Amino acid sequence: MNRIFISYRASDGKKDADRLCADLSRLYGADQVFFDKQDLRGGHSWRSAIMAALGTKPVVLLLVTPELLGMAHPEGGRRIDRDDDPIRGEVLTAQAHGATIVPLLTEGVSMPATGDIPPPLRFLKEAHALKLRTEDWADDLAKIVADLATHGIQPLVRRDPERPEKRTWLQRMQRGFMWIGGIFVGLIVIGLLVPEDDVSVPPPPPPSAAATPAPAPVHAARDVSGLWWSIDEDNRRLRVQFTVNNGAIQLQTDAFPIAWYPRWQAYAQGVREMGLIVNEVRYVGQGALTDVMGTPRIEMPVQAVTADGRGPLDTGSLVLTASVDGRELTGQLWSNGEQAETPVRLLRQP
Repeated sequence: MNRIFISYRASDGKKDADRLCADLSRLYGADQVFFDKQDLRGGHSWRSAIMAALGTKPVVLLLVTPELLGMAHPEGGRRIDRDDDPIRGEVLTAQAHGATIVPLLTEGVSMPATGDIPPPLRFLKEAHALKLRTEDWADDLAKIVADLATHGIQPLVRRDPERPEKRTWLQRMQRGFMWIGGIFVGLIVIGLLVPEDDVSVPPPPPPSAAATPAPAPVHAARDVSGLWWSIDEDNRRLRVQFTVNNGAIQLQTDAFPIAWYPRWQAYAQGVREMGLIVNEVRYVGQGALTDVMGTPRIEMPVQAVTADGRGPLDTGSLVLTASVDGRELTGQLWSNGEQAETPVRLLRQP
């Protein structure tokens, strides 16, 4: 049963709605979040599916964007003023079924004036609005989760019965986001600890005279598989390991101590006061190894988790391209928590 319903104007709210759905699905489970892009199936009436979901009395998160009220109808006037407007229909149906409606004010948007809201929807002025800003996403998301808790909707977390938590897992996790950028910078410079065992890989296939479209799977795992060095400014040498199998590539690391980096120390101290002990962090990822004009290219989603696998503390994506001599990998690491890219450089272990 869907307990969280995301309502938005697709013309300018899709990006924030996509991101919000991904975060909430990870925290509550995909079956708890109704999002039209993933929950509407071919051959089914979108209006019937939405109305059925609203009939379960979920908490409706209404993204307030400039075009929520301002989008024009091709025949003149505003869409929101017409009875066939889907957003208007969702909100009115939600109210009729007793659902809780929480307006989310996106970046740069304030709650509309009463005169700008159609009379049937003016009850929204009485709703408790929250913010959902790009620049303050982590903090705003934590407040949304806290608000959902007041309606009896809790994240999927494991709680320690011996030590009550003062905050939800997401609140602890989101406090970590402010440090993730620094740690990902650390990933660039330090690499990560991995077991020293060599990885057995299959031999490369014989060359083919036929032209191969780019990008194509790279089966010559010897190009990038194995151990790579990264050295930080204090000359600490750590390693990251890539394992390749038929064009799929995995990133595996051992945990590194948070004591090495002031930002992780500050994060750990903050969450320790709330009952969460973090001494080490590690990274995992799995994606594709392709060949672009003869050059190996790595693309994969990555996660930062605690040493015992709790998290993710952050998610993102890693894109790397090998140098001509195959001894260097360079590219970009995208952090969803920071909404920013960081340059990455890794050197082949001698």
